[in-house]
Amino acid sequence: MTSLKSLDMIFAQSSAKGRAALAVHRISGPGCLKPIEHLLRRAKTDSEGTLVPGQVIQLSPGMSRYCFLVDANERIVDDCMVVHFFGPNSYTGEDTLEITCHGNPFISARLHSLLRQLGYRDAEPGEFTQRAFLNGKLDLTRAEAIDQLIHADTISGVELARQASVGTIGSHSRRIRERLVGAMAYFEAHIDFAEDEVGSYDATIQAQEIASLRDEIRSLAATYSTGLKMREGLQLILLGEPNAGKSSLYNCLLGRERAIVTDIPGTTRDLVEDRLVLNGRDFVILDTAGLRHTSDVVESIGVSRALGSAKKADIICWILDPTRIQLDTFLEKIKTDFVSFKNSIEPTLDASFLVIFTKEDFWSEELRKKIENIPVDFFAERSRWTHCSAQKNDIELLKNEIESLYDAKLNFGTKGEIPILISERQRDKALLACGSLNQALELISQKDFPEKIASLLLQAAQHIADLIGEIGTDDVLENIFSNFCIGK
Repeated sequence: MTSLKSLDMIFAQSSAKGRAALAVHRISGPGCLKPIEHLLRRAKTDSEGTLVPGQVIQLSPGMSRYCFLVDANERIVDDCMVVHFFGPNSYTGEDTLEITCHGNPFISARLHSLLRQLGYRDAEPGEFTQRAFLNGKLDLTRAEAIDQLIHADTISGVELARQASVGTIGSHSRRIRERLVGAMAYFEAHIDFAEDEVGSYDATIQAQEIASLRDEIRSLAATYSTGLKMREGLQLILLGEPNAGKSSLYNCLLGRERAIVTDIPGTTRDLVEDRLVLNGRDFVILDTAGLRHTSDVVESIGVSRALGSAKKADIICWILDPTRIQLDTFLEKIKTDFVSFKNSIEPTLDASFLVIFTKEDFWSEELRKKIENIPVDFFAERSRWTHCSAQKNDIELLKNEIESLYDAKLNFGTKGEIPILISERQRDKALLACGSLNQALELISQKDFPEKIASLLLQAAQHIADLIGEIGTDDVLENIFSNFCIGK
């Protein structure tokens, strides 16, 4: 794949392969209509009332036309819908033709064979979007967003990619670059002009602006981890003693019987994983083996895996059956057990905890009063508690708490001033820019030469330009677009 503006004509099936009602085929390149135009025929009715190919159709830009596509021997390939776009008013910025025919793979294969005979070539993965980038129809951040929009596995991931696809990252990055160029201009002026023309040199005048830019770019880089969690889903893990109600709660949250539930302690012996979506919030939810010391080898492995997964979880749910605890020492017991539980799993620094009192339908009135009087922040920082009855499907309070924890971590539903980066490449370019600005601030503190400071500001501006794709090497572009689908 070349990063130079290509002049040849390419084609590919843009819709999914396999049998379907319809199959969409995209053609792009200067003058791409001309080789096939004489094979697109008007559908006319013969003397017996049968539709047959007629004269060559006339295509108006952007207008769909129903027609027959015939081969060189005037045999019908298929009846189809055709639409033509003149460049630059197309996805790629070039002349583009889209042919929608019936979704039989044999029809698509025959069409592709015909296109090769007419001089078109098979497109490489991502080549349509690469041409759109090279023709200035979109920047590199929007191109990456389009790829993620296709491959996103979560609702949040789709929304994230959608926001990036309209150019939010590029617009924000260009504003940063303009400010960098503005700061650099001060130092360049004192290199090129005499003091009586531009005033006395004082690098500290620009230090505050450079520090502000560094902090803004650092915040931009930090959004990548948030975006990653939005695309993959927060990991929500259920932990607790055997028969505390983990598997019942797991099934209740999913709305189906996914985990085996019995009265026998130790029924769950391995991790059970599934996708959970609550009001557009995506989670990877894990049911685990009950935490206890056991001589059973298989169950022991399950406990070990549960503890290992807890170390990577974003939200850790400690499932507790309060009916097993003596009322006279209730608060002291649950507080001590919770501290012991936290110490046993070595969670990540930003993990959130949710203590869930289960089996509410079996509580005595005295037990209910004790639980309802527990302070919200009783357990620890970033720890909450709630209660539920999986048996009665009474889990609305629990769902609300889980959604609230998601929102607190990812600012779900809010539109911040800083867009969220969607690729490691973008994050790495932002971090490189931060490094250059840190060096520039260090040189300012040392009262170093303006030439050296200006050079570092130029480096930072180039890294931001590279993030957008305004400066890009062939091998970088090759790597990005080769991961796209064929036909996109």
